[in-house]
Amino acid sequence: MVDLSSYKAELGSEEIILTKKEIEMLWLFMSNPNRVFTRDNLLNKLWGYDYYGDNRSVDSHIKRLRAKLDQLPHPNWEIKTILGRRL
Repeated sequence: MVDLSSYKAELGSEEIILTKKEIEMLWLFMSNPNRVFTRDNLLNKLWGYDYYGDNRSVDSHIKRLRAKLDQLPHPNWEIKTILGRRL
């Protein structure tokens, strides 16, 4: 469960302490099951078009989000990385 109005997340009955950006990212993933996002998609949706940072910051946020979520069991879903190639 993700509540964007209070920026709280729960896995089962356990509250998970996440940053604002991690909450927004988890909400986006939960709202779009089975959708693949590129780093640029995530940057635009979560940081905005005017973000001038490195797109690898997305990797860091996802890594921290996974580490926090993996502290509790969640056998029915996962955040996957889909490796692709640029054309």
